[in-house]
Amino acid sequence: MSRWILLAAALLLPLSGLAQVNTIPSAPHLLVKGHAEGHYIPDRFSVELRVVETDMVPDKARTLVEQHMQQIFTSLQKNHAIRQRTIASSLQINPDVEYRDQRSVFIGTTVSRTVHATFSSLDGLRGFLTQLQASETVQVIGTKAERSDIDKIRLALRQRAMANSRQAAKEIAASYGMTIVGIYSVSEVAPNFAYGIQAGTWENPDARDAMFAPPAPPPDMAAQADYNRHPDADLRAGTIDVQRNIYAIYLIKP
Repeated sequence: MSRWILLAAALLLPLSGLAQVNTIPSAPHLLVKGHAEGHYIPDRFSVELRVVETDMVPDKARTLVEQHMQQIFTSLQKNHAIRQRTIASSLQINPDVEYRDQRSVFIGTTVSRTVHATFSSLDGLRGFLTQLQASETVQVIGTKAERSDIDKIRLALRQRAMANSRQAAKEIAASYGMTIVGIYSVSEVAPNFAYGIQAGTWENPDARDAMFAPPAPPPDMAAQADYNRHPDADLRAGTIDVQRNIYAIYLIKP
């Protein structure tokens, strides 16, 4: 008697003998993806800088780099960068060369340092960037918006994704006259099975049946409350999109 599975994407497929060992249960089962996402207003704003100088006299390059770093530290303090989240590298000193006429030519010693700083407000970052004199020596590598409570947000989204998975499994099983009797495995890593379901194909519209698609997860009330407290903040700083997926295999029976 052939074995079979029900997929959350509504694909009813025979279980191939090529299925990965110790990954697929021999009993009838249901593979379900649970999903949760939210949009959050950032409350941490980071910038990363690189200060680099090349000179034939190494100490001259070092002195110039340290002078620029001191100016950066002064500006960071003035604009209230979070001290505990300000990280500066040590001096990096390396010979520098360029290629001319298919040969390497020494052009001096390159001295560099990097600094990563975080502000608790967008105005703090803007104030720092306004005062910064960017050049070939002082380079802005990039900026990033973050959340101070990102671990808490991810934990809450994981719980919502698990609830979404359970709800989807119950509805899909009921649609086929089946009952969930247990759970075989749960993972945040998308499966890659020999019978065709891979990490990159879960959202394939050609492989989905709207009638049996997993139900949409409930709205993130915490994220909505965040919007309500800061009605215009998202227009100034944008939002952070965070999502979590859960892949669960449920054991089922008629």
